Amino acid sequence: MSQLIAQEHPVTALPGKPEPYVLETGSGRAHVLLGEVGRALMGAEETGDRMSVMTLTGPRAERPIPLHYHDHEQEFFYCWRGQIQLWADDESRVLSSGDFGFIPPGTIHAYQLRGNHSSFMGPIFPAGWDRFFDLTGEPYGGGAFPQGPPGPPPFEKFGRAEQEFKMKYRPDLPYAEARSDAPDETLSGGMRPYFLRAGEGPKHVLGGQLQTALVTAAETDGQISMFTIEAPKGAPFPSHAHERTHEAIFVIEGRLRVWLDGEEYLLTRGDCASIPAGCEHTYASESHYTKWVDMSSPGRIEEIYAGAGEATDAHVFPDTEPAGFDLDRLRELSGEIDVVWTGGGV
Repeated sequence: MSQLIAQEHPVTALPGKPEPYVLETGSGRAHVLLGEVGRALMGAEETGDRMSVMTLTGPRAERPIPLHYHDHEQEFFYCWRGQIQLWADDESRVLSSGDFGFIPPGTIHAYQLRGNHSSFMGPIFPAGWDRFFDLTGEPYGGGAFPQGPPGPPPFEKFGRAEQEFKMKYRPDLPYAEARSDAPDETLSGGMRPYFLRAGEGPKHVLGGQLQTALVTAAETDGQISMFTIEAPKGAPFPSHAHERTHEAIFVIEGRLRVWLDGEEYLLTRGDCASIPAGCEHTYASESHYTKWVDMSSPGRIEEIYAGAGEATDAHVFPDTEPAGFDLDRLRELSGEIDVVWTGGGV
């Protein structure tokens, strides 16, 4: 049995190919830029060009990063520690733990870390934008972020990045004031920017687990899905694999036991698992409350819960004994979405 255990130093070298692996919190290919640390947990090489997955962590910032937009990238901001202010065109919100924002291509946006130790995470599509930090930042081997004031902006590198990464800075535009009165309860249903308050979005219960959709294939032109799962201690989800889809799991709270091609790992807060296409995998909550973020490209695997589970308005999983899985319905879904059930009985 393999176990995710503490390393003497954070992992800074990713495998460079699509293979199953687990990173403990504070690991990943890390670069420091303006006092903040961007960590690539997965890049194009690890996901078969499906997506990148990153975290950004830092101290409270004195000012936001410059307003800008991307020609091609879809960005996803899930706040998992502290507070972050996020701008999207003429709207802005202060995100706290569990809040979310979606930034499609062409959206003028920026962010500012508002807490003394704040972090956000999420995928980026197309894959490869994580290399922005390789170009503009400096390699970092620590586990959090540097002490002391940030260095000066690397203006020459920013100029190169604007060309290489097909982005455009807009210093001529004003920053909108943050709203606190918006409902922020629904997904957009199309490729438009939006914000979600923690716990909002379509919810389904399956096998005693609560899924809350953050973004679906409908919002991303089929390219990305992202949702949270909250689960009590219980039996594993049925073992399965995907023929084309790369999946990633990022633990927010509790303990999650994960099996990847027969190797077993125990993940806790901030740990991440990379699950390439073809990898047989399953998971089970090891604590009475476990929450994680699931990301995948292409999208649609969120439909496992919508198709085999029950819709709910509740913001927590049932407090009764977890129900079993509808194996017949799971088998039916194999013909609709990219999932192959590999466990016994399915």
